Amino acid sequence: MVSMSFLQPLFLWALGLLVVPLVIHLFNFRRYQKVIFSNVDMLKEIQTESRKTRQIKKWLVLATRMLALIALILAFAQPFLPNLAAKDGRKLISVYLDNSESMRAEGQEGQLFEQGKNTARQILQNLPNDAEVQVLNNALSTFSNRLYSPDEALKIIDDLVVDYHPNNFVKIIQKMNNTFVSGGYASHYSFAISDFQQSKKASILLDSSMVLNVVKIKPEALQNLSIDSVWLDEPVSRPNVPVRLKVRVVNNGPQSVESSVLTLKVNGVQQVVESFGIAGKEELILDLGFTSAKKGWVSGDVSLADVPVMFDNVYHFAVHIKPSINILQIGAPSGEVVKIFGEDAVFSLTNTAAGNIDYAGFGAYDFIILNALPTVSSGLVEQLKRFANKGGIVAIVPNVDGVDYTLLSTALGVASYGAVIKKGLSVSSRDLKNPFVKDVYKKVPENVLLPKVKKCYELQGSLSSQRILSLKDGSDILTRTKVGAGAVFQFAMPLTDDYSTMVDHELLVLIMLKMAFSKRVKQKLAYPLFTKEAISLGGENSFAALSLVKGGRAILLENGFGAEGSRFWLNDEVDEAGVYSLQNTNGDELAKLALNHSRKESRQQFATDDDLHNQLKGITINNISGNVAEIKTATDTISNGRPLWKVFIGLCLIFLLIEILLLRFLKS
Repeated sequence: MVSMSFLQPLFLWALGLLVVPLVIHLFNFRRYQKVIFSNVDMLKEIQTESRKTRQIKKWLVLATRMLALIALILAFAQPFLPNLAAKDGRKLISVYLDNSESMRAEGQEGQLFEQGKNTARQILQNLPNDAEVQVLNNALSTFSNRLYSPDEALKIIDDLVVDYHPNNFVKIIQKMNNTFVSGGYASHYSFAISDFQQSKKASILLDSSMVLNVVKIKPEALQNLSIDSVWLDEPVSRPNVPVRLKVRVVNNGPQSVESSVLTLKVNGVQQVVESFGIAGKEELILDLGFTSAKKGWVSGDVSLADVPVMFDNVYHFAVHIKPSINILQIGAPSGEVVKIFGEDAVFSLTNTAAGNIDYAGFGAYDFIILNALPTVSSGLVEQLKRFANKGGIVAIVPNVDGVDYTLLSTALGVASYGAVIKKGLSVSSRDLKNPFVKDVYKKVPENVLLPKVKKCYELQGSLSSQRILSLKDGSDILTRTKVGAGAVFQFAMPLTDDYSTMVDHELLVLIMLKMAFSKRVKQKLAYPLFTKEAISLGGENSFAALSLVKGGRAILLENGFGAEGSRFWLNDEVDEAGVYSLQNTNGDELAKLALNHSRKESRQQFATDDDLHNQLKGITINNISGNVAEIKTATDTISNGRPLWKVFIGLCLIFLLIEILLLRFLKS
């Protein structure tokens, strides 16, 4: 059974003073002089009843006054219920201060981060000197792995600054819980000071001994413009051809912005200034563009002016300007393919025999044509699947003397080839309205003379195959099947005069060009800082050391080779936004890499009490304000147990109210 204890037991001596009102009440008798009248029997009876009522009222008033005084004296003695669970064991005290970018916003008492630091200082100053304190920030810096005295923890709080690690509250709580479990503590008290930007809603189950005191600090003005993302309008960027950028601007606040300016810089030179307005809680996509006369990597940034939250005002990007669209023809060289792609500077055509394929170089190509292969090896099938999954385009032109593409059809889920069938039919004119074909014409011609197919293989389409061209009897002669992010096109006939007149028709040229330009995967222009995901470089299999270089600083990276080619991982040393040069050990630049701060802190969507309870299962969560009294109460709970002085103050007020009601309504 838990017994009540007192922090200031000396105040209990004041209970002896309760004798004074009792003595005053007992000896405060009024003396009455008896005067005899005639016929006073009834008056005597009334006087007797009135005297009894007055006595009862006096005793009740006395009782309420004494009870009120008792409650007030006990409140000054600061009673509490001892925490028996932690009485004989160590206590872990964790203090988390959110130092993410959103804490730069302004609150009622100035910047949110400075408010949070002041609150953390008050908490630490109220802790006992022998307290074991863990201090945590968003980056989970090395100091979060150690325990400190309150004075040492104060120095850490004083030195803490805002950085670019977004708030991942679940991760912070997991770190606290791991320290508690591994340290063998009897009880755990934690303080979380944050604006509680809403992040992933994943829930975790924690030790029930943990008590979490939540101090919510919210901004007064929720106004913030941010550049959310930048991407390309086209998958391939070429020299002297306008590069069209899409820029998403988000107004995270409720108020409309009538006029703001977006600035585009490329290689440090200002290219475009665009004015815009945006409504509250809306997003806007703007079109910007520039032209580069040189091939290779181009770096740039898009920026706007907005305060006080400024980390999301700039978005860095890097674009690879390719001199041409790279096409690989595997198998017998086709004269028709050479005519289409071999004489245009926009394209770079490479021919290779089926037995001399460089699989490691597939990542450098945009379009692969399999021409007149009688069969496809398992190794080639696997590489084509990887190529298509990453967004590559594959075209299959069958062999004249029969084909065996069973392995290819099974692995890629594309149409299968049957027997050769005589046709003598023209391409159906209704297929000119197919979106894929229709796009190659500015205007679909009327009464056009379409190619005639003399004979072709029977294409048995899969469930995911889409018809592109067909004959008048409904037979498919060109299909498209989506594979991953890419696509596989299949012709039903070889590109020879013996099978069709397609080789001499403009439709073949237009369709092959459309295939070459149909790569759907666009360049990724930037990556978030502190991402744990691998960044694909593509290219050859190389385990040479890689490093990111910026401003004379070189950071060594972990790298390897996977299904998508070379790849590498960022580490915590890469902590500054901007455009980096990715280099090998010889100092050769392999690529440019743009890194930006996460936009999670831009959204200004705050977790509710229900969100926190749903995320953090099994623990006690107390919401407290940052004022001195509530912090004192919370820290006293850690040192002594559950304080009860508020309960006795409440009882004192209740007894005084009862006294007032007795004096007002109980008649004598």
